[in-house]
Amino acid sequence: MNKIVVDIYGADLGPEVVINGVAQSIKKLNIFPVMVGESDLINSLMQQNGIESRQYEVIHTTDYITNNEPAACIFGGRDDSSLALAYKRLKEDESCVALVSAGNTGAMLVGSICRLGLLNTIKFPALCSALPCANDNLVCLVDCGAVIDCTENDLVRFAKMGNVFAQCYCGIERARVGLMSVGREAQKGSALTLKAYKLLSELDLNFVGNLEGSDIVSGYADVIVTDGFSGNILLKSTEAAGKKAAEIVEMFGIENRELIDKIKNKLMLAFDFNSRGAATFLGTKKTVVKMHGCANEDTVTASVEQVLRLINADFAEQMAEALK
Repeated sequence: MNKIVVDIYGADLGPEVVINGVAQSIKKLNIFPVMVGESDLINSLMQQNGIESRQYEVIHTTDYITNNEPAACIFGGRDDSSLALAYKRLKEDESCVALVSAGNTGAMLVGSICRLGLLNTIKFPALCSALPCANDNLVCLVDCGAVIDCTENDLVRFAKMGNVFAQCYCGIERARVGLMSVGREAQKGSALTLKAYKLLSELDLNFVGNLEGSDIVSGYADVIVTDGFSGNILLKSTEAAGKKAAEIVEMFGIENRELIDKIKNKLMLAFDFNSRGAATFLGTKKTVVKMHGCANEDTVTASVEQVLRLINADFAEQMAEALK
């Protein structure tokens, strides 16, 4: 039985959707959740979902870190917050394999460093999202919002970690790794990307060179390496483009409703991030995944499935080996 710690707070729609999503996951998957949050609310909703108390555990707290609070608040003075308690349990309980939360991204980043711990060779974890691209494939974007100011060595580390993620999550044995720039030519880019390009060319990776913005959906690479500032803009722009495309299609839905619904469903399958799970922190000693703020019940189940896929692929061990 896979024991997974779940912080019930952080979702825009409230803790109820996370709890209901956990109940949905219990019915579908082989997991034992350790849920951190208000015990009365958790027990009530689990009972409504037909889940017995022996099928889960609760760590009670009503304190949680909001998205408006600074990331550093998890350093101290918030030991009873849901995120701090979740990290504490994950670190101290060998049987717990992962943490799932929709909480404050910055606090999760800092918490992974100071309350959980990172693999020995790194100072900061990276954040990786698997996005839809050509031919129904996925492209792994590293970093998508954790490390804003990067060095060329950070980008090299992102490439190594993204390669492992693509192997474990997407099943790609030798991923094509590309560096985000302003053109595919080797001589194009900022001072940072030019330095990173040289270092990446010397690694034993399947490095395909520079990428440009359109390559996030072209399928030219399996892993896109960039700093967290640019990566977060790419991530949110891609999501917004998918939503806008669905809105445009809806404008033509009066005359041929059946066709429009088919097109919209196809778009939703490609760009519905709630059905794809969560972003994964790369470099943490145990698996930590960050759900989107607009998470719903399906997001929770997809995130748990994502965790199980990584665990079954020996993700943590593979990552530690790659970063030696």
